Amino acid sequence: MEQTNLAAGDGKQAALPIFYSRPRPLDATGDRGLSLQPVMDYGFARATNSVLLGAAEYPRAMRNYPIVFTSREPRVAVAVLGLEGNENLLVGEDGRWREGEYIPAYIRRYPFIFLEQPGRAELTLCIDEASGLLTQSDDHLLFEGGEPTQLVRNAVNFCREFHEQTLGSAAFVAELTRQGLLVSNEARIRLNSGKELTLRDFQIVDEVKFNALPDDVFLDWRRRGWLPLVYAHLMSMASWTSLVELEAKKQ
Repeated sequence: MEQTNLAAGDGKQAALPIFYSRPRPLDATGDRGLSLQPVMDYGFARATNSVLLGAAEYPRAMRNYPIVFTSREPRVAVAVLGLEGNENLLVGEDGRWREGEYIPAYIRRYPFIFLEQPGRAELTLCIDEASGLLTQSDDHLLFEGGEPTQLVRNAVNFCREFHEQTLGSAAFVAELTRQGLLVSNEARIRLNSGKELTLRDFQIVDEVKFNALPDDVFLDWRRRGWLPLVYAHLMSMASWTSLVELEAKKQ
């Protein structure tokens, strides 16, 4: 499951999956001698204002970003990274992520990704050939002796965990929808410079309706571990201020 940018102004959305231009499966034979350089530059994430969140990320992400839910399918939880359609306020001109701010797992897994392959039931670990990180060297090999290196094994584990967490988040969002708790919202922001921004096409939890949930539903959500996700979302609304401050610094 992947996701798009939130709409800012014109309601347009990006193609899926974001960041990946030429993902293809890893191959022990074809990738012999190939190494992957560490990600030092997050410029690839500069042109998105939101990224998909896994369930386990909510408590950490809420400290830095508003967590909202997309209005269009697939309906997912995302961390808002910017106030304009194609801008991530956390990536500086030097490509560095803003110091001290949480980097979502969607971004940390790049250039790896799990994708479905025709005729195969299981997900396949793929890598983005357009990342510019693949080199012919012995520094960080993908395969040795025809077997995946620790780098690739770590990528498999990370992508598998992220996939499982996104499925958990999707189940939670589906239940929010089923219970009628999601309401459309938009963020209208006026900066000191006079510039006005509107971020739309997202939903938030109606807190009044949430507090009115029947006791049996509330207890079931506690058992499933969904209550902390609701509270993290609600508390994350305070993080709009941080984005406004970052936007204002550009002026």
